[in-house]
Amino acid sequence: MPGDDQGSGAPADDNAQAEASPEETSAASNRERIDQVILEAARKLEQTAEKLEQLGAQGTLTGEYSTKVASQLRSGARYLEGTKVESLSERAEATVRRNPVASLGLAFGVGFLVARLFRK
Repeated sequence: MPGDDQGSGAPADDNAQAEASPEETSAASNRERIDQVILEAARKLEQTAEKLEQLGAQGTLTGEYSTKVASQLRSGARYLEGTKVESLSERAEATVRRNPVASLGLAFGVGFLVARLFRK
């Protein structure tokens, strides 16, 4: 009857995985949505980089700067494309623990900019 024990163990494992709590299901759904938003942000960065390169005239200082900015935007897009929400949150947490004062300053600055954007 060892075969019976193995056979009865598999459905129990399947049931345990299938019967996730509503909180786990909601968290997984939120992670998927955030991952989709991250990919969309990467696509937008890539599109912005292309527009910048088209706007900058070759051989001018403006063209040089727009090429540099476009390169950085593409670098950010590649980073985002290879990133999942779990790794982003782990990195952010580690950075905040290493540099709490700088993190507070950055959070204040971002909050200020977002408030200015929404005020307009």
